[in-house]
Amino acid sequence: MYTTIHGCFTPPAWGRICFLAGMLLLLSTTLASAAPLSLQGAEAIALGKNPGLGAIKQKVVELRHQAVAIAQLPDPHLAFGAANLPLNSFSMNQQQMSMLSVGLSQTFPSFGKLGLEGQRVGVEAQAAADTLRGQSAELVLLLRRAWLQAIYAEDAVATVRHQEQLQAESVQAALALYRSAQGSQADVLRAQLARDSLANDVNRLQAERASDLAQIAQILNLPEPPSIEPQWPNLPPPITLTQAEDRLSGQPLLRAAQAQNRAAQMGVRVAKRGYWPEVTVSVDYGQDFYPGSPNWLSAGVDLSLPIFPGDRQDQDVAAARAKALQAQYRYDDQHLAMIQQVRANFARYMALKTELERTDQRLLPTARNAFSATLAAYAVGRAELSAVLRTQKEVLDYALSRLQYRRDLALSAAELDFLTTEGGAQP
Repeated sequence: MYTTIHGCFTPPAWGRICFLAGMLLLLSTTLASAAPLSLQGAEAIALGKNPGLGAIKQKVVELRHQAVAIAQLPDPHLAFGAANLPLNSFSMNQQQMSMLSVGLSQTFPSFGKLGLEGQRVGVEAQAAADTLRGQSAELVLLLRRAWLQAIYAEDAVATVRHQEQLQAESVQAALALYRSAQGSQADVLRAQLARDSLANDVNRLQAERASDLAQIAQILNLPEPPSIEPQWPNLPPPITLTQAEDRLSGQPLLRAAQAQNRAAQMGVRVAKRGYWPEVTVSVDYGQDFYPGSPNWLSAGVDLSLPIFPGDRQDQDVAAARAKALQAQYRYDDQHLAMIQQVRANFARYMALKTELERTDQRLLPTARNAFSATLAAYAVGRAELSAVLRTQKEVLDYALSRLQYRRDLALSAAELDFLTTEGGAQP
Protein backbone atom coordinates (compact mmCIF):
# COMPACT_ATOMS: atom_id res chain seq x y z
CA MET A 1 0.00 0.00 0.00
CA TYR A 2 1.32 3.39 -0.95
CA THR A 3 0.28 6.88 0.08
CA THR A 4 0.04 9.82 -2.31
CA ILE A 5 1.29 13.15 -0.92
CA HIS A 6 1.42 16.17 -3.27
CA GLY A 7 1.43 13.98 -6.32
CA CYS A 8 4.23 11.54 -5.28
CA PHE A 9 3.85 7.89 -4.25
CA THR A 10 5.62 6.88 -1.06
CA PRO A 11 5.63 3.93 1.35
CA PRO A 12 3.38 4.26 4.43
CA ALA A 13 6.18 5.41 6.79
CA TRP A 14 7.45 7.98 4.37
CA GLY A 15 3.84 9.01 3.74
CA ARG A 16 3.43 9.97 7.38
CA ILE A 17 6.67 11.94 7.23
CA CYS A 18 5.55 13.79 4.12
CA PHE A 19 2.18 14.43 5.73
CA LEU A 20 3.86 16.01 8.76
CA ALA A 21 6.13 18.05 6.51
CA GLY A 22 3.10 19.30 4.60
CA MET A 23 1.36 20.27 7.81
CA LEU A 24 4.46 22.14 8.99
CA LEU A 25 4.63 23.94 5.66
CA LEU A 26 0.95 24.89 5.94
CA LEU A 27 1.47 26.06 9.52
CA SER A 28 4.47 28.18 8.57
CA THR A 29 2.51 29.73 5.71
CA THR A 30 -0.37 30.56 8.08
CA LEU A 31 2.00 32.10 10.61
CA ALA A 32 3.68 34.12 7.87
CA SER A 33 0.31 35.44 6.72
CA ALA A 34 -0.48 36.46 10.30
CA ALA A 35 2.81 38.31 10.75
CA PRO A 36 2.58 41.68 12.52
CA LEU A 37 1.85 44.62 10.27
CA SER A 38 4.66 47.09 9.64
CA LEU A 39 4.14 50.84 9.48
CA GLN A 40 5.21 50.93 5.84
CA GLY A 41 2.70 48.22 4.96
CA ALA A 42 -0.02 50.01 6.94
CA GLU A 43 0.64 53.25 5.05
CA ALA A 44 0.26 51.41 1.73
CA ILE A 45 -3.05 49.91 2.89
CA ALA A 46 -4.32 53.29 4.10
CA LEU A 47 -3.53 55.02 0.82
CA GLY A 48 -5.19 52.25 -1.16
CA LYS A 49 -8.30 51.47 0.89
CA ASN A 50 -9.32 54.61 2.78
CA PRO A 51 -12.78 55.67 1.53
CA GLY A 52 -12.11 59.36 2.16
CA LEU A 53 -9.26 59.35 -0.34
CA GLY A 54 -11.42 57.42 -2.79
CA ALA A 55 -14.01 60.21 -2.69
CA ILE A 56 -11.36 62.85 -3.44
CA LYS A 57 -10.02 60.75 -6.34
CA GLN A 58 -13.48 60.70 -7.88
CA LYS A 59 -13.72 64.47 -7.40
CA VAL A 60 -10.54 64.86 -9.46
CA VAL A 61 -12.02 62.65 -12.19
CA GLU A 62 -15.26 64.65 -12.11
CA LEU A 63 -13.52 68.01 -12.53
CA ARG A 64 -11.31 66.77 -15.35
CA HIS A 65 -14.35 65.62 -17.29
CA GLN A 66 -16.12 68.89 -16.54
CA ALA A 67 -13.12 70.87 -17.81
CA VAL A 68 -13.58 69.23 -21.22
CA ALA A 69 -17.36 69.46 -21.33
CA ILE A 70 -17.70 73.07 -20.18
CA ALA A 71 -15.40 74.36 -22.92
CA GLN A 72 -17.64 73.01 -25.72
CA LEU A 73 -20.20 74.98 -27.70
CA PRO A 74 -23.82 74.39 -26.72
CA ASP A 75 -25.73 71.91 -28.85
CA PRO A 76 -27.23 73.35 -32.08
CA HIS A 77 -31.01 73.59 -32.33
CA LEU A 78 -32.97 71.91 -35.10
CA ALA A 79 -36.45 73.29 -35.71
CA PHE A 80 -39.43 72.05 -37.78
CA GLY A 81 -42.50 74.16 -38.46
CA ALA A 82 -45.53 74.83 -40.56
CA ALA A 83 -46.45 78.42 -41.39
CA ASN A 84 -49.79 79.90 -42.48
CA LEU A 85 -51.61 76.58 -42.51
CA PRO A 86 -55.38 77.12 -43.27
CA LEU A 87 -57.61 75.73 -40.55
CA ASN A 88 -60.59 75.00 -42.80
CA SER A 89 -58.82 72.41 -44.94
CA PHE A 90 -55.26 72.07 -43.57
CA SER A 91 -54.13 72.01 -47.21
CA MET A 92 -50.58 73.15 -47.95
CA ASN A 93 -51.38 74.21 -51.55
CA GLN A 94 -54.57 76.16 -50.89
CA GLN A 95 -52.80 79.44 -50.09
CA GLN A 96 -49.60 80.90 -51.45
CA MET A 97 -48.37 81.74 -47.92
CA SER A 98 -48.55 78.15 -46.57
CA MET A 99 -45.13 76.64 -46.06
CA LEU A 100 -43.22 73.88 -44.23
CA SER A 101 -39.83 74.86 -42.84
CA VAL A 102 -36.77 73.31 -41.26
CA GLY A 103 -34.18 75.40 -39.47
CA LEU A 104 -30.82 75.08 -37.77
CA SER A 105 -29.39 77.53 -35.23
CA GLN A 106 -26.18 77.71 -33.22
CA THR A 107 -25.48 79.94 -30.21
CA PHE A 108 -21.97 81.27 -29.61
CA PRO A 109 -21.33 82.48 -26.03
CA SER A 110 -19.38 85.64 -25.35
CA PHE A 111 -16.02 85.67 -27.08
CA GLY A 112 -13.43 83.66 -25.13
CA LYS A 113 -15.82 82.67 -22.33
CA LEU A 114 -15.81 78.94 -23.06
CA GLY A 115 -12.03 78.74 -23.15
CA LEU A 116 -11.73 80.59 -19.86
CA GLU A 117 -14.36 78.36 -18.25
CA GLY A 118 -12.47 75.25 -19.35
CA GLN A 119 -9.20 76.63 -18.01
CA ARG A 120 -10.83 77.59 -14.70
CA VAL A 121 -12.28 74.12 -14.13
CA GLY A 122 -8.96 72.62 -15.20
CA VAL A 123 -7.21 74.63 -12.49
CA GLU A 124 -9.84 73.45 -10.00
CA ALA A 125 -9.06 69.87 -11.05
CA GLN A 126 -5.38 70.56 -10.38
CA ALA A 127 -6.34 71.95 -6.95
CA ALA A 128 -8.35 68.79 -6.25
CA ALA A 129 -5.34 66.64 -7.25
CA ASP A 130 -3.12 68.60 -4.86
CA THR A 131 -5.79 68.24 -2.19
CA LEU A 132 -5.69 64.49 -2.75
CA ARG A 133 -1.93 64.46 -2.19
CA GLY A 134 -2.28 66.64 0.87
CA GLN A 135 -5.07 64.51 2.33
CA SER A 136 -2.98 61.40 1.65
CA ALA A 137 -0.08 62.95 3.58
CA GLU A 138 -2.47 63.93 6.39
CA LEU A 139 -3.84 60.39 6.53
CA VAL A 140 -0.29 59.02 6.80
CA LEU A 141 0.39 61.52 9.59
CA LEU A 142 -2.77 60.46 11.42
CA LEU A 143 -1.76 56.81 11.06
CA ARG A 144 1.72 57.53 12.37
CA ARG A 145 0.32 59.35 15.39
CA ALA A 146 -1.89 56.41 16.35
CA TRP A 147 0.93 53.97 15.60
CA LEU A 148 3.43 55.79 17.82
CA GLN A 149 0.86 56.10 20.60
CA ALA A 150 0.24 52.33 20.44
CA ILE A 151 3.97 51.55 20.53
CA TYR A 152 4.40 53.94 23.46
CA ALA A 153 1.53 52.34 25.37
CA GLU A 154 2.94 48.85 24.82
CA ASP A 155 6.43 49.84 26.01
CA ALA A 156 4.95 51.79 28.92
CA VAL A 157 3.09 48.67 30.06
CA ALA A 158 6.37 46.73 29.99
CA THR A 159 8.05 49.53 31.97
CA VAL A 160 5.31 49.56 34.61
CA ARG A 161 5.45 45.77 34.92
CA HIS A 162 9.20 46.03 35.47
CA GLN A 163 8.46 48.62 38.14
CA GLU A 164 6.10 46.09 39.73
CA GLN A 165 9.07 43.75 40.08
CA LEU A 166 11.04 46.52 41.79
CA GLN A 167 8.12 47.19 44.09
CA ALA A 168 7.99 43.47 44.90
CA GLU A 169 11.61 43.72 46.02
CA SER A 170 10.64 46.55 48.35
CA VAL A 171 7.81 44.45 49.74
CA GLN A 172 10.20 41.57 50.41
CA ALA A 173 12.69 43.90 52.08
CA ALA A 174 9.93 45.39 54.28
CA LEU A 175 8.73 41.90 55.22
CA ALA A 176 12.24 40.81 56.11
CA LEU A 177 12.72 43.78 58.42
CA TYR A 178 9.27 43.33 59.92
CA ARG A 179 9.92 39.65 60.68
CA SER A 180 13.23 40.55 62.29
CA ALA A 181 11.44 43.14 64.45
CA GLN A 182 13.41 45.97 62.79
CA GLY A 183 10.51 47.30 60.69
CA SER A 184 6.84 48.03 61.09
CA GLN A 185 3.74 46.51 59.61
CA ALA A 186 2.84 49.95 58.25
CA ASP A 187 5.98 49.86 56.08
CA VAL A 188 4.92 46.50 54.68
CA LEU A 189 1.43 47.80 53.88
CA ARG A 190 2.80 50.95 52.24
CA ALA A 191 5.10 48.85 50.07
CA GLN A 192 2.26 46.54 49.08
CA LEU A 193 0.03 49.53 48.31
CA ALA A 194 2.69 51.07 46.07
CA ARG A 195 3.05 47.75 44.23
CA ASP A 196 -0.65 47.08 43.80
CA SER A 197 -1.45 50.63 42.64
CA LEU A 198 0.64 50.03 39.53
CA ALA A 199 -2.06 47.66 38.28
CA ASN A 200 -4.28 50.69 37.63
CA ASP A 201 -1.55 52.22 35.46
CA VAL A 202 -1.32 48.99 33.48
CA ASN A 203 -5.08 48.91 32.91
CA ARG A 204 -5.12 52.55 31.79
CA LEU A 205 -2.24 52.03 29.34
CA GLN A 206 -3.84 48.88 27.93
CA ALA A 207 -7.09 50.77 27.35
CA GLU A 208 -5.18 53.55 25.58
CA ARG A 209 -3.44 51.01 23.35
CA ALA A 210 -6.76 49.36 22.48
CA SER A 211 -8.11 52.78 21.50
CA ASP A 212 -5.05 53.47 19.34
CA LEU A 213 -5.37 50.10 17.59
CA ALA A 214 -9.06 50.78 16.95
CA GLN A 215 -8.14 54.07 15.31
CA ILE A 216 -5.55 52.30 13.17
CA ALA A 217 -8.22 49.81 12.07
CA GLN A 218 -10.52 52.70 11.12
CA ILE A 219 -7.79 54.39 9.07
CA LEU A 220 -6.96 51.13 7.30
CA ASN A 221 -10.65 50.27 6.78
CA LEU A 222 -10.18 46.93 8.57
CA PRO A 223 -12.94 45.05 10.42
CA GLU A 224 -10.66 44.20 13.37
CA PRO A 225 -7.68 45.96 15.01
CA PRO A 226 -4.46 44.62 13.45
CA SER A 227 -1.40 43.17 15.12
CA ILE A 228 1.42 45.68 14.63
CA GLU A 229 5.18 45.38 14.85
CA PRO A 230 6.39 46.25 18.37
CA GLN A 231 9.54 48.02 17.17
CA TRP A 232 9.71 51.79 16.99
CA PRO A 233 9.54 52.85 13.31
CA ASN A 234 12.45 54.62 11.66
CA LEU A 235 10.95 57.92 10.52
CA PRO A 236 13.01 60.26 8.34
CA PRO A 237 14.96 62.84 10.38
CA PRO A 238 13.97 66.44 9.73
CA ILE A 239 15.94 68.64 7.37
CA THR A 240 17.23 72.04 8.40
CA LEU A 241 14.78 74.80 9.26
CA THR A 242 15.75 76.87 6.23
CA GLN A 243 15.25 73.92 3.89
CA ALA A 244 11.92 73.11 5.51
CA GLU A 245 10.65 76.66 4.99
CA ASP A 246 11.85 76.64 1.38
CA ARG A 247 9.97 73.39 0.68
CA LEU A 248 6.68 74.80 1.93
CA SER A 249 5.95 76.19 -1.53
CA GLY A 250 5.57 72.61 -2.79
CA GLN A 251 3.34 71.44 0.07
CA PRO A 252 0.26 69.88 -1.61
CA LEU A 253 -2.36 71.56 0.56
CA LEU A 254 -0.68 74.92 0.08
CA ARG A 255 -0.48 74.30 -3.65
CA ALA A 256 -4.18 73.43 -3.63
CA ALA A 257 -4.98 76.76 -1.95
CA GLN A 258 -2.82 78.55 -4.50
CA ALA A 259 -4.62 76.78 -7.36
CA GLN A 260 -7.98 77.76 -5.89
CA ASN A 261 -6.72 81.33 -5.84
CA ARG A 262 -5.82 81.13 -9.54
CA ALA A 263 -9.20 79.60 -10.36
CA ALA A 264 -10.93 82.45 -8.52
CA GLN A 265 -8.88 85.02 -10.45
CA MET A 266 -9.93 83.36 -13.70
CA GLY A 267 -13.51 83.51 -12.46
CA VAL A 268 -13.23 87.31 -12.52
CA ARG A 269 -12.21 87.17 -16.18
CA VAL A 270 -15.12 84.84 -16.92
CA ALA A 271 -17.54 87.24 -15.19
CA LYS A 272 -16.25 90.15 -17.27
CA ARG A 273 -17.18 88.27 -20.42
CA GLY A 274 -20.78 88.88 -19.40
CA TYR A 275 -20.43 92.40 -20.77
CA TRP A 276 -20.01 90.91 -24.25
CA PRO A 277 -23.09 89.79 -26.27
CA GLU A 278 -23.95 86.23 -27.10
CA VAL A 279 -24.47 85.51 -30.81
CA THR A 280 -26.96 83.07 -32.32
CA VAL A 281 -26.72 82.26 -36.04
CA SER A 282 -29.74 80.60 -37.67
CA VAL A 283 -30.62 79.25 -41.12
CA ASP A 284 -34.16 78.21 -42.18
CA TYR A 285 -35.37 76.51 -45.35
CA GLY A 286 -39.06 76.69 -46.28
CA GLN A 287 -40.96 74.78 -48.97
CA ASP A 288 -44.07 76.37 -50.49
CA PHE A 289 -46.55 73.89 -51.99
CA TYR A 290 -48.68 76.46 -53.83
CA PRO A 291 -48.36 75.96 -57.61
CA GLY A 292 -45.79 78.26 -59.11
CA SER A 293 -44.46 79.56 -55.77
CA PRO A 294 -40.70 79.30 -55.05
CA ASN A 295 -39.11 77.84 -51.96
CA TRP A 296 -37.59 80.13 -49.36
CA LEU A 297 -34.25 80.42 -47.54
CA SER A 298 -33.86 82.56 -44.42
CA ALA A 299 -30.70 83.42 -42.47
CA GLY A 300 -30.27 85.62 -39.44
CA VAL A 301 -28.06 86.65 -36.55
CA ASP A 302 -29.40 87.29 -33.03
CA LEU A 303 -27.42 89.25 -30.44
CA SER A 304 -28.03 89.53 -26.73
CA LEU A 305 -27.95 93.12 -25.48
CA PRO A 306 -26.15 93.47 -22.10
CA ILE A 307 -27.01 97.17 -21.95
CA PHE A 308 -28.32 97.21 -18.37
CA PRO A 309 -25.36 95.75 -16.44
CA GLY A 310 -26.04 97.34 -13.07
CA ASP A 311 -28.04 94.47 -11.54
CA ARG A 312 -26.49 91.60 -13.46
CA GLN A 313 -23.01 91.87 -14.97
CA ASP A 314 -21.70 94.40 -12.45
CA GLN A 315 -22.90 92.25 -9.57
CA ASP A 316 -21.40 89.09 -11.09
CA VAL A 317 -18.01 90.77 -11.49
CA ALA A 318 -18.13 92.18 -7.95
CA ALA A 319 -19.00 88.75 -6.54
CA ALA A 320 -16.18 87.12 -8.53
CA ARG A 321 -13.70 89.71 -7.22
CA ALA A 322 -14.84 89.11 -3.64
CA LYS A 323 -14.38 85.35 -4.15
CA ALA A 324 -10.89 85.95 -5.53
CA LEU A 325 -9.94 88.05 -2.50
CA GLN A 326 -11.35 85.40 -0.22
CA ALA A 327 -9.18 82.75 -1.90
CA GLN A 328 -6.12 85.00 -1.62
CA TYR A 329 -6.71 85.59 2.08
CA ARG A 330 -7.16 81.87 2.69
CA TYR A 331 -3.90 81.10 0.92
CA ASP A 332 -2.00 83.76 2.88
CA ASP A 333 -3.47 82.55 6.17
CA GLN A 334 -2.63 78.91 5.43
CA HIS A 335 0.89 79.85 4.36
CA LEU A 336 1.53 81.76 7.59
CA ALA A 337 0.06 78.93 9.66
CA MET A 338 2.33 76.36 8.01
CA ILE A 339 5.41 78.51 8.53
CA GLN A 340 4.52 78.77 12.22
CA GLN A 341 3.97 75.00 12.44
CA VAL A 342 7.33 74.26 10.79
CA ARG A 343 9.20 76.57 13.15
CA ALA A 344 7.38 75.32 16.26
CA ASN A 345 7.84 71.63 15.37
CA PHE A 346 11.49 72.11 14.49
CA ALA A 347 12.20 73.85 17.82
CA ARG A 348 10.24 71.15 19.64
CA TYR A 349 12.14 68.40 17.85
CA MET A 350 15.53 69.84 18.80
CA ALA A 351 14.44 70.30 22.44
CA LEU A 352 13.06 66.76 22.68
CA LYS A 353 16.20 65.32 21.14
CA THR A 354 18.33 67.01 23.83
CA GLU A 355 15.97 65.95 26.62
CA LEU A 356 15.93 62.33 25.41
CA GLU A 357 19.73 62.19 25.27
CA ARG A 358 20.01 63.70 28.77
CA THR A 359 17.46 61.26 30.16
CA ASP A 360 19.19 58.27 28.54
CA GLN A 361 22.71 59.25 29.57
CA ARG A 362 22.24 60.84 33.00
CA LEU A 363 18.80 61.07 34.57
CA LEU A 364 17.51 57.51 34.24
CA PRO A 365 20.84 55.78 35.18
CA THR A 366 21.20 58.10 38.18
CA ALA A 367 17.63 57.38 39.33
CA ARG A 368 18.24 53.63 39.10
CA ASN A 369 21.49 53.92 41.06
CA ALA A 370 19.74 56.03 43.69
CA PHE A 371 17.02 53.42 44.07
CA SER A 372 19.50 50.55 44.40
CA ALA A 373 21.50 52.44 47.02
CA THR A 374 18.39 53.45 48.97
CA LEU A 375 17.02 49.90 48.90
CA ALA A 376 20.32 48.53 50.15
CA ALA A 377 20.41 51.13 52.93
CA TYR A 378 16.84 50.29 53.92
CA ALA A 379 17.70 46.57 54.08
CA VAL A 380 20.26 47.30 56.82
CA GLY A 381 18.09 49.83 58.60
CA ARG A 382 19.87 52.99 57.46
CA ALA A 383 17.00 54.46 55.39
CA GLU A 384 13.26 54.89 55.68
CA LEU A 385 10.77 53.04 53.49
CA SER A 386 9.42 56.38 52.27
CA ALA A 387 12.83 57.07 50.72
CA VAL A 388 12.74 53.70 48.95
CA LEU A 389 9.25 54.31 47.58
CA ARG A 390 10.21 57.82 46.49
CA THR A 391 13.27 56.62 44.56
CA GLN A 392 11.21 53.82 43.02
CA LYS A 393 8.68 56.39 41.83
CA GLU A 394 11.48 58.49 40.37
CA VAL A 395 12.76 55.51 38.40
CA LEU A 396 9.28 54.93 36.96
CA ASP A 397 8.78 58.61 36.19
CA TYR A 398 12.08 58.91 34.35
CA ALA A 399 11.50 55.65 32.47
CA LEU A 400 8.07 56.81 31.32
CA SER A 401 9.45 60.27 30.52
CA ARG A 402 12.08 58.63 28.33
CA LEU A 403 9.33 56.81 26.39
CA GLN A 404 7.31 60.02 26.11
CA TYR A 405 10.34 61.90 24.77
CA ARG A 406 10.93 59.16 22.23
CA ARG A 407 7.28 59.17 21.19
CA ASP A 408 7.07 62.97 20.98
CA LEU A 409 10.37 63.14 19.08
CA ALA A 410 9.00 60.74 16.48
CA LEU A 411 5.72 62.67 16.35
CA SER A 412 7.60 65.92 15.69
CA ALA A 413 9.56 64.21 12.91
CA ALA A 414 6.28 62.95 11.41
CA GLU A 415 4.76 66.45 11.59
CA LEU A 416 7.79 67.97 9.86
CA ASP A 417 7.72 65.24 7.22
CA PHE A 418 4.07 66.08 6.50
CA LEU A 419 4.69 69.84 6.38
CA THR A 420 7.62 69.42 3.97
CA THR A 421 5.83 66.93 1.71
CA GLU A 422 6.14 68.05 -1.88
CA GLY A 423 3.63 67.37 -4.64
CA GLY A 424 4.44 64.50 -6.97
CA ALA A 425 3.05 63.34 -10.29
CA GLN A 426 -0.59 63.76 -11.14
CA PRO A 427 -2.68 60.93 -9.62
